[in-house]
Amino acid sequence: MSECVISVIMVNFNHKDDVSRCLKSLYEHLPEGKSEVLVVDNRSTDGAPDLIADQYPDVRLTRWDENRGLAPGLHYLAAQSKGEWLFILDSDTIVQAGCIDAILKFAVANPKLGAVAPRVRDVTGAIQMTARRFPSPLNALFGRQTLLSKIWPGNSITRRFLKSEEQACDEPFSCDWTAFAAVLVRRSALMGVGSIDPKFFVYWVDADFFRRLRKAGWEVWCYPVAEILHVEQNQPKRIRSPLGIRDFHRGALRYFYKHHGWGGLNPLLWIAAVGLWTRTQVQLLTNWRRIRQERQT
Repeated sequence: MSECVISVIMVNFNHKDDVSRCLKSLYEHLPEGKSEVLVVDNRSTDGAPDLIADQYPDVRLTRWDENRGLAPGLHYLAAQSKGEWLFILDSDTIVQAGCIDAILKFAVANPKLGAVAPRVRDVTGAIQMTARRFPSPLNALFGRQTLLSKIWPGNSITRRFLKSEEQACDEPFSCDWTAFAAVLVRRSALMGVGSIDPKFFVYWVDADFFRRLRKAGWEVWCYPVAEILHVEQNQPKRIRSPLGIRDFHRGALRYFYKHHGWGGLNPLLWIAAVGLWTRTQVQLLTNWRRIRQERQT
């Protein structure tokens, strides 16, 4: 068994203030014992890597010469880390007191557990619904941030997908997958399913990983009494990066191909490809109009 109990792994890109706040909260609440913190910086231009190096010299910092994405960064850090447990953490999170201790204790007590996540709240205190069931085609309409879910938040499809009742309570509950915003993963489980797929960029890498983890027989849990704050900028009517819009839909297609594509023989794969391409163009156009309106005001 490795001497290092827990490895915190994090990928950063142009989140200087966020990553500074995250690391401050992390070091205040890391459990006693053997731990390490590893960060990949994807060629930030806001001074984040220098800040990390200067203010947090214990961090094992890797500076990349280009933005290779979240998934390649996590894949690399998982291979470089030494801990029996890996705590995947977004750079725009704030670790709350007792969170890591609580999920680690819960994980160690459950040998069939492959991963456990805390409950995630935004800075207003609202639950972000990060522990969910696996996505289905219906989630194109009834996903976490789709228009229909916002207009009709109490509908049974969205609530079932987001496990809304369970996330509002304090009892631990099993789920299919959870966002990589904050999750503790057993190293042997991660390596047993081939680690994190670096061919994703940002979106859908977590859903893909947990699909493989669950298929291998590992349990995935949410432990709601442990909490993390997520300063996520993913708000409605925001100006989105065209790269992010394209990556979301490319990631969705890759996920569908890997887990439902039958090696490319599923005829629904081509319908999904056309639908996702169309949705991409609509979102790019909507985004462009918002940019124009902002410039005109």
